[in-house]
Formats: sequence, structure tokens, C-alpha cells
Amino acid sequence: MDTRIYRLKKWTNYLFWYQHRCFEIKDMWLHYYWDTDDIGRVVRGSMNLHSVKATRVNSRTLHLSSRNLTYYLKSDSEKDMQDFICGLQEMDVLVSDT
Repeated sequence: MDTRIYRLKKWTNYLFWYQHRCFEIKDMWLHYYWDTDDIGRVVRGSMNLHSVKATRVNSRTLHLSSRNLTYYLKSDSEKDMQDFICGLQEMDVLVSDT
């Protein structure tokens, strides 16, 4: 199974707002890391893609929800977000628009 790394901004909290994070799609799991040095060593969070609901808010914003966990993601460019969405769709994740 291919592993792909994407650099997106993830909502953290009201103090720090959105922070850049590295996301990895691997074996129907989405893992995120603080930076590329963490990849393969320290997973900061994970979401099972089997039960995820993906909602595209606009061309650079996506919400991913799975049971009691939601990731609010933004990209620096439309291309970065489209690449990430294509990676999700390759894992059979349905992406809907708001």
C-alpha cells in the first residue's frame, strides 16, 4: 500500500488557530504529525478512514468527521487540497460539498 504525505493546516485551538501539520494516508488510516521529522516516529493523531465523513467547505477547506473526532483542515493552495482529496477518494472516502 502506498503512503502519501500531505502538508495542510489543522485547527488546533483558539490560541494558535490553524497550524501546519503533516498528514499521512496509509492502510485506510489518516495519521498526522507536527512536522516531517515526526513521520514514522511520533503520531500525534489518527482517524480511521473506513467511517469518515468528508465535507468540502470551499476549495481550500475540508472537514473530516469520524464518530467523536473532527479535523478542520485548510490548505495553502487549491492544488494542495485537491491532491489531498484525491488521496482520500482513492481510499473510497466520499467527499461531499456543503
